[in-house]
Order: sequence, then C-alpha cells, then structure tokens
Amino acid sequence: MRKLLVIESPNKIKTLSKYLDSDFEIIATIGHIRDMSPFGMGFDKETLEPKWIVPKASKKKTKNDSNKEEIVKEILKKSSKADEIYLATDPDREGEAIAWHVFDVLDKKDQAKCKRIAFNEITKTAVLDSFNNKRDIDFNLVHSQFSRRVTDRLIGFKLSRLMNVKLKAESAGRVQSVALKFIEDREKEINAFKPDFWFTLDAVLVDGNSLILKSVSSSLNNINVWEKSFSTGVNFSDKESANAVLNSLNDEFIVSSIEEPSYSSSSPKPVYKTSTLQQDAINKLGWSSKKTTIVAQRLYEGIDVDGNQIALISYPRTDSVRLSNTFIDACQSFIKKEFGNEYLGDNSVNKLTKEKQGANVQDAHEGIRPIDVSITPKSLQGKISKDDLSLYKLIWERTLASLMSNAKFKRVTIKFDNNGNEFYTFSRECIFDGFRKVYVDYEDKDKEAIIDLSKYKIDSKFKSKSIEVNDHQTTPPPRYTQATLIAELEKAGVGRPSTYSSMANIALERGYAELDKRSFVMTDMGKEVIAQLEKYFPDVINKDFTKGMEEHLDKIASGTEDWKQWIKEFLPIFNNEVDNAYQNMEKKEDEKVGRDCPKCGKELLVKHARRGGSKFIGCSGYPECTYLEPFEKPQILEQKCPECNSDLLMRKSKRGSSFVGCSGYPKCNYIMSDKAYNKFISENPNQPLPNKKQLEESKKSSIQKLIKKS
Repeated sequence: MRKLLVIESPNKIKTLSKYLDSDFEIIATIGHIRDMSPFGMGFDKETLEPKWIVPKASKKKTKNDSNKEEIVKEILKKSSKADEIYLATDPDREGEAIAWHVFDVLDKKDQAKCKRIAFNEITKTAVLDSFNNKRDIDFNLVHSQFSRRVTDRLIGFKLSRLMNVKLKAESAGRVQSVALKFIEDREKEINAFKPDFWFTLDAVLVDGNSLILKSVSSSLNNINVWEKSFSTGVNFSDKESANAVLNSLNDEFIVSSIEEPSYSSSSPKPVYKTSTLQQDAINKLGWSSKKTTIVAQRLYEGIDVDGNQIALISYPRTDSVRLSNTFIDACQSFIKKEFGNEYLGDNSVNKLTKEKQGANVQDAHEGIRPIDVSITPKSLQGKISKDDLSLYKLIWERTLASLMSNAKFKRVTIKFDNNGNEFYTFSRECIFDGFRKVYVDYEDKDKEAIIDLSKYKIDSKFKSKSIEVNDHQTTPPPRYTQATLIAELEKAGVGRPSTYSSMANIALERGYAELDKRSFVMTDMGKEVIAQLEKYFPDVINKDFTKGMEEHLDKIASGTEDWKQWIKEFLPIFNNEVDNAYQNMEKKEDEKVGRDCPKCGKELLVKHARRGGSKFIGCSGYPECTYLEPFEKPQILEQKCPECNSDLLMRKSKRGSSFVGCSGYPKCNYIMSDKAYNKFISENPNQPLPNKKQLEESKKSSIQKLIKKS
C-alpha cells in the first residue's frame, strides 16, 4: 500500500524517514503552497472569501526560494498514485491552514484519501501514535487563520498605501503598528518622567559587613521619613533628616539581638513557553528573537548527531507550560538516578502551573522541553553547533529544574544598637540546593549572603569603618529590549506564540526603530508614522483592539463565532477612517535643495529613504534620472586610496555605521571599516594604507589565529 505523508519543512524528512516503513513517501510543502492574490485586496469584498493563488516562481532566485508551482505539481502527481494521504503539517492554526490548502488543490477522488495527523514532537512514539489519532481537517482552525489573514491584509494594504502616499514610509500594519505603539508609549513615559529623591544612612563595619538602618531613635524629632520607601530599611525624604540621625551616632555598634533562624524556600520556574524562551535567549545568550526562532525550529525538526538525524525538543511555538505524564515519569526517574530522591519535586507543580496560565492560553501543546531528558547537554558537546547546544542547554536545564525540589534557605538576622538607633544585617545561606543543582538564573534573586555568625555575640561591640549619607533618585522606566517587549505584549494579551518574534522584529526591519545597546529607539520616520496612525486610527492602533482580535480568533477556532461576522462589522468603520485620513492627513513634501542635478539639470530634492526615513539628495526627475548623493557631505581624509590614489572619504552606511570608502566609487570599490582605519593610523603613522590584497591577507591571518586558539 502506497502512502503519502505531507509535511511543511524538508528538514524533517530525514528524521521522519527513520520511523516510517518503505510504504511511505514524504513530501514537504516548504510553508504555504498558496497565498492570497496580490491583486486588489486579495479577497472578495462581498463574501470576504480569500482569492488563493499558487505564487509564481521568482525570476531572481535566492537560496531560500522554492518553486510553489513545482511543489503543487509534485503533490498532485504523488497523491494520484497514493492509496492513503496523511497531512502532517505543524500542530497549530497555520499548520491546519496549510493542510487545508493541500487538501483543496486535490481532486475529489484524492481528497477522499486524506486524513489529518499532528505530533508535538518528532519521535518514533509520537509519530506512530499520530496515525492512531487521524482525523478530518478542523475547519474552525482554518477559518480562524482565514480571519487573521483577511484582517491583516485589509489593514496592512490600506495603511501601507496611505503611509506610502502621505509620508513616503515603507509600510504599516496591525501587528507592526501595535508593537511600535508600545515602544512609542514607553518613550513618552521616559520623557514625562520626573524623578523622586531620597536619602539613606549607610554603615559598614570594620569587618566589611554592611548595616541597614531599621528604626530611628525616639529621642530624635522632626525626622522626615520617605513615605514611598520600597526597601527593608529607613529612607529619608531630605538630607537634613539623614544628617540629623548621622550626627546622633557614635562609631561603635553593639549587638542587641540575634534572632532565631528563619527558613524559606525558592520554587523552580515552569518549563519554557515561546515567550519565556524568547526572553531568556535574548537576555542570557544575547540573541535576537529571530535567531532564537530559527535555532529552536532546527532543534525541533532534527539535527545530525553522530550521523543520526535526531529531533531534540518538542514543538517550540506554544503558550502552554503543561507536561505529559509520560515525560514527567521519565524525568523523575532521571532525577532520582542522577541526584537522589531528595531532589524529586512535587508532581502537583505541573498542575498548578497549568492553572496559572490565564484565559488566553490555547494549551494545544506541551511546554517546550527536551524529547529525551537522558540526552544531556554534556553528551552533545562537540557533536552539534555552538548555537544549537546553547539553546538546548537552556531548555534542558529549565525543564529538568521545573520537576525538581525547592531550594531551601536559612536566614539569621543580627540587630545592632547605636545610641537608640537600630541597624541590622543578616546571613542567608542555601542549606539545600534542590533545583539549583542544575539551574540557577543568570539574575538569581535567591543569592546567598553568608557572614561568619560566630563573630557576633550579644553585647559585642563593633567599630564602624564608614557611616555616610547617600542620595538616590528613582529612574525612568527602561526602554524596551526585544525580551521586555515580548513580555509586555504577552502580559497585555497581544499576539500569540507564532507572532511574538515578528512583532519584536518588524519595527527594526521597516526602519521605524533601531537597537541602541539592545534597547529600542524610535527613528524619525517611526515617530512620524505612529503619530499619524494614532491620530487617524486610534481604535485600531492600540493593544485593546489587537487583544480583542486575538479573542475573536480564539472563539472562531473553538467554533463559537462565525469567522466573517466580526470583519463585516469592522470593515465599514475602518474604511471611513481610511477615507478621512486621505482627506485630512498632511502630505510630506520633499524639501528643495536650491541647486540643479549635475546629470540632467532638473531640480535636486531632499528625499527620505522608505526604510528608516534617513535623508539623501536625489533628482526630481526620478525614475528617469537616478542621480543621488548623501545628505551630509562625507569627510575627506588625508590619506589617498591605495588602489587608485583618489581621495578617501569617511562615509555612512544605510544603517548609520561609518566606513572608509574611495571617492572613485563605483570605478574603485576600495573599502575599510572605520575601526580598522583608526587602528591602522594610530599604530602606523605616516604609513600608506593597506591595499585590498593586504587587507584580505590580514583577515585570513586573524581567522587562522582564532582557529588555533579554539
């Protein structure tokens, strides 16, 4: 019997082939095989039905291009010869829609052979079990995806055209605009922020231990305590109060009491879901959300380990932290064997974390976990790439820790008296590491603070090393990083696992924001775009609209709402707002330079790049005349080009970084980074710059040194 298995990614084929018999043939769609028509809105204005087309092959082929026409032909050909057809696209709404597209292009005879299967992990057990749970395509999930696509096309097309016509901006859309709105709102908070000031009295003993002021002597009057205190000590609202207490102190602190030890515990965090994995990979590994998505997908689909194709993690797009009982049992056996019974956590933790997830969670999958907990990060060292190992280690440690026992701490507080003023210090010691045996957060809030308690006895006297008043002030909220933006989007109920990465990246890709030390900073074009969108589309460009849409999509997916109804109600309101914006939004005009184009004689204008809005000077005769020049004249350097002896210029790239280039470009394409240039000049004064061949040899030499070191 001939069987056809249709999947999304060709990277899974090698892994799946190990688990299936020779009756199976596997074909990959490489994502969607059809898309909405690029003509008009791409859907029928009356019925809202999408107009699907198979995209034609690109004339300018790149490495990642796929010929959808050829893929569809191959699917049709192999389906006609198969006795059974299994649609095994990814286990989410988009995967369900891709399965439907494959189903829809088949003739009725072949459609009758189709069944939908799905697996959350690519293991032999999961894959073979999926055939015991075959089903028909879930049209509720498909319609939910239709609704998302139609709404995004409707909003994206109309807003993008408006922004292009009025502001010469590249695009706008539902997803990218709400993310940009978050960034802009945070910038407003920062600009409007007014700091609060407070003062502390800080003492350090000669043995190096710091003391915290717990209470002020009752004999002191007119002491103003800062009411917004958020610490465990006394803070003062003015310096005079702090100095009054300081002046009442002598240089000797007497131990007044040593409290009985108190005990506390620290619980492990649940396994990763998409948003928390994104946040930790950004914060701990220094990655971008895009890179995290790519590496996680690779670990899910399968990578080569000692000549075998192995899938290492479960499905990475999930908003659940649930774990299967089968996996929990295997994990607990591993913990017991490797660490002992005392490290086993409470199995009810798994149930508790599920209950805490909130109303928006779809919980269609498990949390992100290793396929096999016995495949340790250590066992993979030197066998997979550094990036793959880094992310796998993060996931493995977090998962194992989530099922381990709490860490336990012992705290002893020592109080001191100084002329009626009470100070304290404490010792905090981890007496059982529990889950910390394998997982300690990079910014661990449960740090130890161990002091030698044997030195402290009641009535013991200690000299001070220093006692001083220090001033403090509140700081504005920090700008969003990709990690904190994803966290805030999730908290607001905006987006889903499949959209977090794109929402955190699209403002950068469109040039509406830039990363400065990993934090989002709006570009001038981004500020202008969001200001106009807020003015004319306040009901669309906000988190409540996006959150509400996600809730509608969830209802459609569950079958409790018609997929067209909400769009039909929204459409006329949105169209009126678009018409109003076209009539009233001021059009951005190009500024005149005051001189003519040296190429054709027409007027030169100050233009703005669509991506990022950076300025440049171009000919008003474009596209017939393509003359352009930088807005700011590049600096002419003293050195001459070592290739052609023309002037060298300090130029700026489109991204704003500086580099040295030849003024004879494009005839001479000599280029050198500004760092390399400055270093060479400082180390080799009065020496000619290296030519292209010498620069290339220098690069090779550096690479060889790195290889030797590694």
